[in-house]
Formats: sequence, structure tokens, C-alpha cells
Amino acid sequence: MIFRDAVRSLKNSMAKALFYWLTFVLTSMFVFLFFNISMSESFGFTWLENNNDTITTVTVFVIAVCLIIIFFANDFFIKNKSKELAVRLVCGATFMQLAEYLLIQTFILLLIAIPFGIIGAVLLVPVLNAIISGVLHSEFAIGIYPSAVGTTMVILGAVVFWTTYLNLSFAYRNSASSLMNERRLINPLSGANMIDYSIMLTEKEKEEKKRQMELRKQAGARTRKIVSLALFIIPLFMFYINRDMTLMFSLLGMVGFYLGVPNFAVPEINKLTMEKKTSDPQIVAVMGFFRTDLTILRANIILFLSCAVLLISILLGRNTTDLEMMLSLLSYVVMNVLLSMAIMFRFSTETYSRKKYFMTLDQIGYVKEEREKIIFREVSILYLTILAVALLYLGNIFISMILHGELSAGNAALLVLFMVLPMVIAYGVSILYYRRAVLHELA
Repeated sequence: MIFRDAVRSLKNSMAKALFYWLTFVLTSMFVFLFFNISMSESFGFTWLENNNDTITTVTVFVIAVCLIIIFFANDFFIKNKSKELAVRLVCGATFMQLAEYLLIQTFILLLIAIPFGIIGAVLLVPVLNAIISGVLHSEFAIGIYPSAVGTTMVILGAVVFWTTYLNLSFAYRNSASSLMNERRLINPLSGANMIDYSIMLTEKEKEEKKRQMELRKQAGARTRKIVSLALFIIPLFMFYINRDMTLMFSLLGMVGFYLGVPNFAVPEINKLTMEKKTSDPQIVAVMGFFRTDLTILRANIILFLSCAVLLISILLGRNTTDLEMMLSLLSYVVMNVLLSMAIMFRFSTETYSRKKYFMTLDQIGYVKEEREKIIFREVSILYLTILAVALLYLGNIFISMILHGELSAGNAALLVLFMVLPMVIAYGVSILYYRRAVLHELA
């Protein structure tokens, strides 16, 4: 009964299931391909013993990112089923039945995805060998190694455990939340139980105290804004002074970006929306959504850029061998694809909850064309911001290396293309899903 319902649910939500399945396909394909390279005789990577720190770093890095993309894909897939889960709970489903329902769907998609991923990797091997021979002028050739098959199965087993844990925890939270009521507990140290000592102050003292608190608040906000901007901007100049510290400077800049979103970007967006409140209400809606997007996605943006800078640092390192360069380049391309998908999934999960806002826009007089324009402008601004931040850092790194003769302009352009192209595809998919999620029921 549960199996039949799970299969029927997959058929009814085919588009969402396809995204989840595609994530499994790409993850299994890239992991299988990656280990066929790293476990070749030229690299000699094993889990128990390895003398190449670069290969170890890249291997652990790729595994971690694969698990992260599974997390975001799972979050997207499961949260889109919240209504289904709520209906099953109302109908009397237990926690174990809910967990079984979710696990059946996950395992079906995973079992179908693994063969496609391995076949895709095998078909990609001749293409990569031709690129290695023609572009890198290397005699290295990718083969299919039995040890890579076993290692890939271990990684996929970890993926299964990861998604199983996530699904079980989600089912538990839904089951537990149904037992909770909406009453707020009263803090015994708040409300009527507290003595309002402010009544003992004179009106003049109250005003002075309020003014001082406001001044301290404004001073703190200015300090945080200056510090976050300094942390974000200064590393851009340091790339030209000490190229060996590129990774550290980039991570420092990412700290500045993380702090700058709430301390600089959000206040500036709030100021803009107040200025445009009456003259351009459409831009107010766009910037309001963008403010939320930026806050939610700032960790994803930092991960996306940090991964790119780390792999670029390895790829263009002064002591990097040709084989390590090839592995780093492949990892760079793969990570850009997967992390672009992670941003797309995280953003799509957020947009799914915005139906009520667009229903409100519909009720207050926004026609369909205006709502579509809001979606287009919001998504465009978001992805352009992500690319602007990424290109600001990678662009300065590449320019610094070009000026010192460590990188050609053509290779820099190719590396930029490998980053931009997956993001452009994610941008297009995000617009299509966003429109379907919030406008479909209003059509």
C-alpha cells in the first residue's frame, strides 16, 4: 500500500522528482569518473595510504561537496512534499509509515540513477582522453579500474545514509510538530511578572536614555558596515601583492561578504525600497524578494566562490604537476556544476513558499505580466549578483596571474566560462520553476 502510494506520488510530481534524480545521476557519474582518475597508477590514491597531499585534499573536497549538493536536492524534494505529508498525518499515518514512504521514493530514484551515472561516466572517458591528449599534450589516459567501482559504491552508500538520515529527521519533525499546539509559553521573567523600572524615570531622563541608545546603535551599525566592507574589498588589492596568499585573502573576503549582507546590503536595500515606495512599487517588490534571497543564499554563495578559489589555487600552483593540474581542472568544472545546482535547489525551495505573496499581489491589482516581470527581475538581479561577486574575485586573481606571466588570457577566459555556463543554466531553470511555482495556480 505504502509502496504503491510512493510510486504514484513520484509520477504525480515528475518534474520535482526529475531534478532529484538528475542530482543522483550527476553525483554518481562525477564520483565514479573522479576515482577512476585519482586511483590510476599515475596518481596512486588509496584511502589507507597516500603521499600526495594535493590528491588527498581534492578527493576529500569533492566528496564533501557531493554530499552538500545531495543535502540541498533532498531539501528541495522533501519540502515540496510538505502538503502530502500533512495529509498523511491527518489521515493517521505514523512516524514509521511516513519515513517508509519517503525512503521508498529516495531509493527508487537512487537505484535508477546509479546505472545512468556509471554509463554516463564511461561514455565521457573517450571525450576526456581526447581533451587531455589534444589540449594538455599529456600521455595520461583515463581507464576503468575495479578499485574505483568499490570506492564509488562506498561514497554512494554514504549518500544513501545521508539522505536516509535527512528524510527520517524531516518525517520526525513533521510528526512531532503535529503534537504541538500554537500557544506561546509565558516567560516567568517577562510581561506582568517583571517590574517596569522605567516608570521610575522622569520623562527627560527617558528621552535622554533613548537618544543615547539610538546613537550607540547607529555607531555600532556604521562600525560593522565599515569592517565588513574593508574585509571584502582589501583582499582584492592583496592578490597583486602576494599571490601565494590568494586562498587566505579570498577566505577573508568571504568573511567580509558574509558580514556585509546583513550589515551593508540589507540596510541599503531597505533604504532603496523606502525611496521607491510610492514612485515604483514594482521595484519595491523585487528588492524585497531579493533581500530575502541574498540573506538565505549567502552561505551558498560563499561556498561556491570558496570552492572555485581553492581549486584555482591548486590548479595554478607553482609546484603543481601536469596530472594534478588535470585533476584540479576536472574538479573545478564538476564543482561549478554541482554548486550551481545547489544554489538553484536552495533558491527553488524558497520560491515554493511564495505563492501566498503572489496571490496578494494578484489581489491588489498586479496583472500577470507585472508578476512575471517581478520574477524575471528578481532572479536576474540575484544571479547577476552571484556572478559579479565571483568574477570580482576570480577576475582579479586571473589578472594578477596574467600580469606575472603565470596564466594566459585564453586559459583565464576558459576558466571563467566553466564557471559562468553552469550558473546561466541554473538561472534559466530557476526562472521556469519560479513561474510554475507561484503563477500556475493563479493562471
